[in-house]
Amino acid sequence: MEGNLKQILSELKGIKTDIGELKGIKADIGELKGIKTDIGELKGIKTDIGELKGIKTDIEELKMGQARLEAGQQKLQKNLIESLGTYTEKITEHVDDKTEVLNKRVYKVESKTERLSRQ
Repeated sequence: MEGNLKQILSELKGIKTDIGELKGIKADIGELKGIKTDIGELKGIKTDIGELKGIKTDIEELKMGQARLEAGQQKLQKNLIESLGTYTEKITEHVDDKTEVLNKRVYKVESKTERLSRQ
C-alpha cells in the first residue's frame, strides 16, 4: 500500500509539474494575444504609410503643377510686355503720321498765306 501511495504521490507531483507548465503556456498565450494586437496595430500603421505615400505623390504633383503655373505666368508676363511694346510703337507711329499730315497742312496754309500777303 505504501508503494501505491508513493506512486500516487509521484503522479501528483507530475500533475503538479504539468499544471505549472500549463500556467506557463497560458502566460505565453497571453503574450501571443498581445503580439496579435501589436500585429493589428502594425497593419494599421502600414495602412497609414500607404496613405502617406499617396499624400507624398499628391504633394509632388502639386509642386509640378505650381512649377508649370509659374512658368506659364512668366511667359504671360513676357508676352504682355512685348505686346505693350508693340502697341506703344504702333500708337507712336500713328501719332507721328498724324502729326506729319498736320504739319504738311499747316505748311501749305502758311505758304498760301505768305503768297497772298506778298501780292
